Amino acid sequence: MFRRMNLYPCSALLAAIICLILLSSFGCGGNSGIVPDSGITPTQNPVSYTLPTPTPVLTNKPVSGYIYANDTVTEDGETIPGINILDVPAYQTDESGNEPFVSQFSNSLKENYPEDWASLEIQELYTQLNKTLSESKPLTEYNAQAQVYSVYNDTSIPVSNDGHFDNSVLTDAEDSNVKLEVALGEDNYAEVETIPSSETINSSDAINAVLKSCPEKIFAFPGEIVIFKVYSEPGINLKSAGLRFTLNNSSIGCITQPVYLCIFGAHKYQVAYGCLYIKNGLNTPVDTTINAKTNNGLTLNIFTEVIKKTSSISGTVYTGGMPLVKGYVKSLGPKACCKIDASGAYSLPKVFMGHYRKVVATWWTEVNGQKVRHREEKIIDFFSQDMTGFNFGVPPTPTPTFTPSATPTQRPAGDPFYGTQTLKANNQFLEWRKELSIEDASKKTVDWLNNNLHESSIPNIPEGIKGAISCDGFGPNPLILVLFNDGYSYGFATSDDWFGSYPNNNNVVITGDNMTPQPEQNTFNRNSDLEAAEIDYFKPSNILILSPFEWQALLPKNIGTDDIVNNLKIEKYEVCSKITHISDFKVIKDDDIYSNINAYHISVTSTENIPMPDDYENMENYGLIYIYTHGSITGIVACPIIEMEDGTKSPIQSFEDDDDDMHEQFNGSTGDWFEQWVPMTFFDPNWPAPLDNNKLNQMKVLILTRNFFAHKNNLDKYNDSVIYLNSCESAIHHDIFSSAEIYLGNSKPADIWWEKSMGYYFFYYMMYGIMAPVEVPVRENFTLPPAPAVTPNQPMHARQAVDILSLYGVNPDPQDYYGWKNLGSGRPVRFKLDKSDCKLEVFPAVPFDDVYFPAPVDIWISK
Repeated sequence: MFRRMNLYPCSALLAAIICLILLSSFGCGGNSGIVPDSGITPTQNPVSYTLPTPTPVLTNKPVSGYIYANDTVTEDGETIPGINILDVPAYQTDESGNEPFVSQFSNSLKENYPEDWASLEIQELYTQLNKTLSESKPLTEYNAQAQVYSVYNDTSIPVSNDGHFDNSVLTDAEDSNVKLEVALGEDNYAEVETIPSSETINSSDAINAVLKSCPEKIFAFPGEIVIFKVYSEPGINLKSAGLRFTLNNSSIGCITQPVYLCIFGAHKYQVAYGCLYIKNGLNTPVDTTINAKTNNGLTLNIFTEVIKKTSSISGTVYTGGMPLVKGYVKSLGPKACCKIDASGAYSLPKVFMGHYRKVVATWWTEVNGQKVRHREEKIIDFFSQDMTGFNFGVPPTPTPTFTPSATPTQRPAGDPFYGTQTLKANNQFLEWRKELSIEDASKKTVDWLNNNLHESSIPNIPEGIKGAISCDGFGPNPLILVLFNDGYSYGFATSDDWFGSYPNNNNVVITGDNMTPQPEQNTFNRNSDLEAAEIDYFKPSNILILSPFEWQALLPKNIGTDDIVNNLKIEKYEVCSKITHISDFKVIKDDDIYSNINAYHISVTSTENIPMPDDYENMENYGLIYIYTHGSITGIVACPIIEMEDGTKSPIQSFEDDDDDMHEQFNGSTGDWFEQWVPMTFFDPNWPAPLDNNKLNQMKVLILTRNFFAHKNNLDKYNDSVIYLNSCESAIHHDIFSSAEIYLGNSKPADIWWEKSMGYYFFYYMMYGIMAPVEVPVRENFTLPPAPAVTPNQPMHARQAVDILSLYGVNPDPQDYYGWKNLGSGRPVRFKLDKSDCKLEVFPAVPFDDVYFPAPVDIWISK
């Protein structure tokens, strides 16, 4: 998945201490614009081609600190320079009497967290921290020719012999972090981030503060120590606020609690340091989050990924016909920086694979006798083997020629050809899967489709396919995205746990009666004299509920999305609901032409109960939006691909015809949608389809990407709305629904039955008040804690409803889930799945308003 990052504004930074950064951490926005050097006198026509994105507004901000470098060796023996920026010297007292970082850190842990300090994990972490900092050298001692710049111009920042610097640099006026570039040679560059100097901090106890981290995202390899910072905007006393850190996947390593440095005789409680140590021997890439949370409810999840595997990226930097003076391209990896040759070509042999991989091209051209600096930045989810044709700049317009040449057949966006050819690749994957693990069969399939499989006897690549990538799926195993010559793409899942509740070790016991309240049971308080100004409620008052795969989640049968709708209708709310059951469609088997697969298509007479793309396009017409479906960091599964029984064009066909910006991998555009084959997992004994369980039964679905919703969002579109996207990993999408009053999403891949029960009780608590969540699937011998001390029969606001689920011990998910994985030893190994401990989260983190249901549910408020 590829996306070109625009530089969107972030809140202005009021914090003040420079942060230790990994080699390619990101700022608070991406820049894919071509930025002329501000020190060059502009010519009348300095750049003759169009800027892909607006150039950011630049300003000078003060930065200071100590910059160090050391050589870090990975498990594979690769040497990577590490650049660390600290507020105090790493290992020696400076002229102002500031204690070194390493001793301040250890003393703080001993004094404030003695139990942690005594643990073997923290001792191992500190040993590695001590080793890393003792081996680090001031930048100019590490490399006498090293220089530091802003990423936006060529003005060098002076660095003294002890690594100290204090200067103003050019940066994006609305970025929280300041981006710097460290040059270690002509073809060796690293990018780091800082935050402005301490004079800009305005410490207060502001309740509307927002937590932020530096770096914004963490990338590290096994055996590495990472120092990060957490601060707030505006700045507050984080120690008084009770800031705590939690590593949400403790199997990858360990983390310290916050440490506050003493600088010039005073502790800086506005900025908290933390250290993360990554264990050796991990299978990468693997990602998780670090949760930072205060006692008053401020919270932040820092994306963290362990990386080790590498692949290559190559392409061309196009200059628009202008003479190239010099240039380079850089990313993150052991061999991930190179000069651009005279033709504009570049090659990065070893780039770390993983999410959010940043690739930056910087080059200078000559225009009217002047040198003009250009910088273009792209961010990709990089899981492919040897990516080629990854280009920058604007390709020249080809000279027309009358020489006949073969061109790909241009087909309509939803042409069945793409699905048919993808199924051929899927069938071959399943053939290799008989002898290989999912991971090995996936890799072999991707190599085959990319024409990189060098074996004596291999099948022909299906017609029209140009290549493939393996990327994040909707479960623990990858998705293979097949790439076609004409730019379109089509996916297929690599395991049948992709679309169901994948293997777990639970004995799920469901007890209790149907929870739908009858009219005479409504005992919540009604107050006809309550003034509307005394409460905040979502607006407009009408509600949208979409559940395109309800037919997959019929167990436990006590509660469901239909029960939510029934409750709402009892209370006279205006509800638009589309909840899909097996009675709403017919499943028809296609021709039996595959040895390992049965393909089915869905035929319908009506879409009355089946969500369609226009339902997702028109969400702004509702005050409360609830979507229960499958999802991932890529987007959501909007609906099954359908055909109309009467032969007319389906709404999906109309949508694809109108919005033909598919997921076009090779030209660098993350599209709005793509189609995908998924297993037909079901849990209903009355399932009407003649399924052949000796083969994989496949159906087609429509994926709507993050880009689809980002295109539809704006600053005021969902101003007073509550949006609850109940799908796997949906919390990550909070940024594209930032205009909503409240957004709710799940932190990880999630169990579909746990998700369903969370949705049910969220609505119940907001409408009727507290009730024990006895219908939530739990692990064996789990006992609900006593009821929280709240007034019974009193409707709750949205955040309170989620808090009650946490107090009852069912949020995060109390179940443990396990699967089996072949790690190459010949025997499968049982391991804990990532969806364990999934949590329903609320955004924004700062509770500005308590949002209730509007009338007819009335609320008592005591002041």
